[in-house]
Amino acid sequence: MAYLIPADTPLHPTEARALAAPAAGPWTPARHITDGVTKPTRLLALGTGEYGKTALLEFPGGWQRTIDLPTEADAWHPLFSELPQEDCAKLRSHATSPVIRRPDGTRTRQGALSFITHEVSRAGRWKGERSFDVRAEDDYTGYVTGYRCAAELLEALALEYGPHINRKYVIEDALQACNEPPGKTSRRGAGFAFMEIVVEALTFMAKHSQHKEYMAAKIAEAERLQVTMAALDAKEKAAFAERMKAAKAAKRSKAQHSNA
Repeated sequence: MAYLIPADTPLHPTEARALAAPAAGPWTPARHITDGVTKPTRLLALGTGEYGKTALLEFPGGWQRTIDLPTEADAWHPLFSELPQEDCAKLRSHATSPVIRRPDGTRTRQGALSFITHEVSRAGRWKGERSFDVRAEDDYTGYVTGYRCAAELLEALALEYGPHINRKYVIEDALQACNEPPGKTSRRGAGFAFMEIVVEALTFMAKHSQHKEYMAAKIAEAERLQVTMAALDAKEKAAFAERMKAAKAAKRSKAQHSNA
């Protein structure tokens, strides 16, 4: 297999030269793939950096690069498919957050963001995701929490590790928080603050993006799918009618032979 070595990486440690300043943001597995198709062959060291867990890896030719693992899912990226199984296990274990036992007996592990948690069983198996897992607070303290959650989500999307974050579930859970009863500590304030930013994001998109072209394409795509599914549904109904017709004919034929 031919490997493409990124331009900012020396072909061999002895051929090192001054490297260009790295771009802002984490150097995730997905980002490395866009920079080149080289896959690492050996895990050298594990650590922690500005964006969370890191792994120092060796690539064909002997050169090295530190890959950021801002989310647990990054450790399962296909980039690591050529590492020895032992190295893969170490990498995934390193990226996994510790399990926390809560006062109510549930066990959770932090997900892609500070307010996303995964509920796990006693054996550590995944049971479900809490996509807006914030403390119950008074409304004004909750507003601070909600704004911080929104800021964290926006920063994560800007750094392009959003694919590991199910934004739909986050919004659904934030809306559920908004519906918690008033008059006592709850997630209500955090939910309202978070959804305020979602609404403002829609307004910003309307004013500053090419939303007309984008929405026209989305509508056209949905219309094509509608036509395709309608045709498929009609075909399945016709086939079902034919099967029923054939079954009735067979039943009549069998009855006629029995009476003969």
